[in-house]
Amino acid sequence: MIKNTILSASIVLSTALAMSVIAKADFGTSAFAQGMTPKMHLEEGIKALKAGDTQGGLMHLNAADQGLSDQSAKMHLEQGIKALQGGDQQGALMHSGAADEALGGSGG
Repeated sequence: MIKNTILSASIVLSTALAMSVIAKADFGTSAFAQGMTPKMHLEEGIKALKAGDTQGGLMHLNAADQGLSDQSAKMHLEQGIKALQGGDQQGALMHSGAADEALGGSGG
């Protein structure tokens, strides 16, 4: 009886601790993006799109867009994001690649 009570209390405490950790965790883009430059996000977005991960691609392209200052790259990236949101993955890749080229990149 005492062993069962101790075991039950241990499970309850472990569960409470796990829930506390999860509640305090920040799984948003800011935590994931920490330390990444807009160019790194752009390159990761292109890689994700090439792999068929449209959600990951969109997340990275949006993060890149927020930090870009190069107007040519920003224009292409914004068109790429619009294309992706409209379901045009090839258009998104084309514009994202052009944005990367404007930044002196290799296209992922």
